[in-house]
Amino acid sequence: MPRTWTILTPENVPLELELASPLERAVALLLDTLVTGLLALPIAGALTALSGTGAIRSLPGLGQMDVWLRFSVLYAFALPLLIVAYHTLLEGLYGGQTLGKKLLCLRVIRDDGTVPDMAAAFLRNALRLVDYLPCTCGVGFTVMLLSAYFRRLGDYAAGTLVIREGRTAPTPMMMEEELPAMELQVLTPMAIARLGRLSREQVLALRYFLLRAPQLDPEKREQFARKLAQKVAATLWDGNPPENLSAERLLEEVAWLYRQRFGSYG
Repeated sequence: MPRTWTILTPENVPLELELASPLERAVALLLDTLVTGLLALPIAGALTALSGTGAIRSLPGLGQMDVWLRFSVLYAFALPLLIVAYHTLLEGLYGGQTLGKKLLCLRVIRDDGTVPDMAAAFLRNALRLVDYLPCTCGVGFTVMLLSAYFRRLGDYAAGTLVIREGRTAPTPMMMEEELPAMELQVLTPMAIARLGRLSREQVLALRYFLLRAPQLDPEKREQFARKLAQKVAATLWDGNPPENLSAERLLEEVAWLYRQRFGSYG
């Protein structure tokens, strides 16, 4: 039976997300390793030349250091840096997905269901150097197998999980009801272009709120809408949303446009 992670929407509605298995994550990592390997080829050529082990045997200013020592030092720093940079930038900028995760329909999320920011993505991926370097081979995979939620060391440090995208169980009511057509008043072209950064689980949480908002106390309704809108706006405007955004209107437009563009919430 697949393992799940349950988050509560602001109106205390539980939303179950299916976690990615270690095998799925391993396949995604293999695909990402192939990509980083291709990216490393020109870098490797340049480093080989600079180390004095290639066609260029000596360069001014390199001193008398043994060429193989220089070779090892350059590769020990440059290639791990490439791996961390690749995973950090893609997960931080593209809603928790690398190319491998996107092909496998996997996504990195925070404990609360939001996508990681750049700081969380960096912390999560910096610990790959502990999880996957040859000297500690097997640590990350072992920790993942022992974890109740398939977390490796980087996930524990950054407060993240990896889910199978779109594996939720929305109620029939949610699938049948439709948001009315609307003219976009809050979303800017820049925010619309970044709509794909939001995961289906995040938008599904917005949809839960919008469906139940009429039954909420006005004060709680405004409070919940404001909290949700702050997280959505931070993602769509890179932490610098326009001032005086109408919270509930923003949620309505995001939910409506996401449905129009991607076809469904789950």
